[in-house]
Amino acid sequence: MHPIDADRASPEANLREKRLSLQKADECSHTNLVSLSWELRRAEHEAWENKVRRADLTARLNDRDRWIESVEHSWAWKIAKPLWKLQRRFSKRVAGSIGELSDLVYALDCPDGWNPSNGVLTISGWCFAHGGPQVVGVRARVGRKSYVGHYGLIREDVAQKVPDYPGARYGGFSINIPLSPGTSSVRLEAIGQGTSWKCFVERALEITAEDGSSAAREVSSEDARSGRISVTDKRYGHQLPIVYPGVRANEVVSVLRPLIVHHAGRVKSKLPLISIVTCTFDTRPRWLAEAAASVLNQTFADWEWCLSDAGSDNPEVGEMLQSMAKAHDAFKVSFAARASVSAAHNRALELARGEFVCFLDHDALLHPEALAAMAGKLREGFDVGYSDEDKLDDASGLLTEPFFKPAWSPEYFRGAIYVGHLLCLRRELAASVGFDPALDGVQDFAFMLRVSETDARITHIPRVLYHKRKIVRSIGAASDRKADLMTLEPKALSAHLERMGLPARAESGATPHRLRIVPTPRKSFPKISIMIPTKDSPELLSRCLNGLYQNTRYPNFEVILADNNTTNKEALEVMRAYPAVRVEIPNPFNFSRANNTAVRHTAGEYLVFLNNDTEIISELWLDHLVYYAEQEDVGAVGALLLHEDGGVQHAGVVLGMRGTADHMMRGFTVNSDGYGGNLSCPREVSAVTAACMAMRKLTFEAIGGFNEDFRNVYQDLDLCLRLRSRGLRIIWTPRALLIHHESHSRQKSDDLVDRQLLLDRWREVIEQGDPYYNPNLNVERGDYSWRT
Repeated sequence: MHPIDADRASPEANLREKRLSLQKADECSHTNLVSLSWELRRAEHEAWENKVRRADLTARLNDRDRWIESVEHSWAWKIAKPLWKLQRRFSKRVAGSIGELSDLVYALDCPDGWNPSNGVLTISGWCFAHGGPQVVGVRARVGRKSYVGHYGLIREDVAQKVPDYPGARYGGFSINIPLSPGTSSVRLEAIGQGTSWKCFVERALEITAEDGSSAAREVSSEDARSGRISVTDKRYGHQLPIVYPGVRANEVVSVLRPLIVHHAGRVKSKLPLISIVTCTFDTRPRWLAEAAASVLNQTFADWEWCLSDAGSDNPEVGEMLQSMAKAHDAFKVSFAARASVSAAHNRALELARGEFVCFLDHDALLHPEALAAMAGKLREGFDVGYSDEDKLDDASGLLTEPFFKPAWSPEYFRGAIYVGHLLCLRRELAASVGFDPALDGVQDFAFMLRVSETDARITHIPRVLYHKRKIVRSIGAASDRKADLMTLEPKALSAHLERMGLPARAESGATPHRLRIVPTPRKSFPKISIMIPTKDSPELLSRCLNGLYQNTRYPNFEVILADNNTTNKEALEVMRAYPAVRVEIPNPFNFSRANNTAVRHTAGEYLVFLNNDTEIISELWLDHLVYYAEQEDVGAVGALLLHEDGGVQHAGVVLGMRGTADHMMRGFTVNSDGYGGNLSCPREVSAVTAACMAMRKLTFEAIGGFNEDFRNVYQDLDLCLRLRSRGLRIIWTPRALLIHHESHSRQKSDDLVDRQLLLDRWREVIEQGDPYYNPNLNVERGDYSWRT
């Protein structure tokens, strides 16, 4: 080597050594931070346990004092008391006052049922006292055994509901109870400082032998050996599957072995019903061990796990996978020197033998009942199923950000990519669709788009069955990924729109993972008839017509004014100032009849029902309404209506609100993303308001128009429900934007007759709940807040 080259090589070698040293130091610091975090949790847990023990001891002392007091009031004591006083030269002990917990308020988040199917029953929820002594501990009693829970978990959701009660914030609890076969009961009891234990829940338990005490003992002994930790989410009470914060690559199989043995003993079928598909790449040992534990802990046992490595740079990954495959027949592995994520998924699908396949990321976790819930739902005849999900914060270990999804909503999926995980479908369907290597990075989105193009029956399970790991990425890596997504997501959606024959292209939305559908420029413009019921109110009518004619780019439309005996001269002048057709609507006014009469005077192929107190503020509003209205499976299309202050007035109608239905997301800001993108993306809804509603004229006539039995309200809801009963979609789009100066021209009330008529016709549908509003959310508020 030339001396100059040698001199250059030496500093480079030193730099590499320093870099490696810094990386090791960083990893060590991260490990120490995680360790300290768990130590802090352990200390907090011990502090609460000590508080409970203190309260328990106080309760026992109080019990003894009560016994002494009862003795002191007996006749025997009154006779013996003088002798005792002579013998003991001090006064009797005075029992302290004994408090009692009163007005306990509580709720349970889990279990979902009281027939547990594994060796440990986890109970979590919240509990606090309205007044008097505050709760300091919660325990469960099964027979003569007591299990003190972890009390004091922070519950911000409860604190927000009842801010006047300080005990609500720290009222969360979680209890793990090992179970034995047989029938028994569990009592949940609370205690305050200076009080006795008070029961607030009692339930019967029936545990089968398959899930008995031997399995529980086996797991608990392994817990002590490997240091596994069970974490309860402090926000909404879901129990996290087992995690292994410090496991090494060569320890993965050993820590999983008890779970493997237990699962092998529960398998009943030679062929699995479900194949779990996972692609690995440089997977951390901790992630793989935790994912495996969540799979092995499934209450449903007839599964196989197909793991396909995409050519990991870290050789430890291949060694872990090979050792796992040797340790359990249910683990199937495949390797490639270097492959795309999509190619790795396709290889894993080739390994699969189950009737259904479920997709699991290499760093994610399954809820213990995930496969059981999916198997039960798919056996009802569905081809595809997806569930709600949340996130596992990799730094804190907590479950956060639950995402409660709607029923299958293809339009919403196109814009918000909402389906995510857990996704399960028939293996033959998955294999026929496959993953496209050209769309690596958005392969899941592209895959589901192609699935939606088939005739598959798609269902949704409104339960959090999947925990997606939330990882902090470097700024550079996050920026690179964002740039890729801004190219690939529109590419995947545009290809889908082309395959579906929809005249539109896709572009990136204002926020990540949001897409905007842009209708292609039209060569022809079918005529649109716009019906506007009106009476007097010249200022409102003038603003409505001026915006309609001045701010609408769509060139081919007509306006039909359904005039209910206007006498105001200014209003009549406004009508004459525009090329609108005036149709007389006699008294008494009936909104349904007015619109039905106006439709009979139309010449358009499409209809738009528009209130006279609306104001057009987006030039392409008709273009977007017609884009959806001309699709054969769409019954009606609604717009985004705003109050004068810019707050949302209408973003779709949710069933069940106020006992009937009402507008969701009232008061949200216009530039808000809403809940999971549902305010920035078009989506399916149960109904839209006729203050601005578009549809095909042939569809309107075929369904019989508005029901004239509804005089003032609910006629639009009734119309939408009739359309939905025929299998037609109701679409709401934020691209059609108007201001609604609500009910200034005709003061509306919740007509009791119309309300009763609606309930007579649609009570059963309303009581079933809105399919596009998750039952875990508060329907009365309509703002997507959690239901408590």
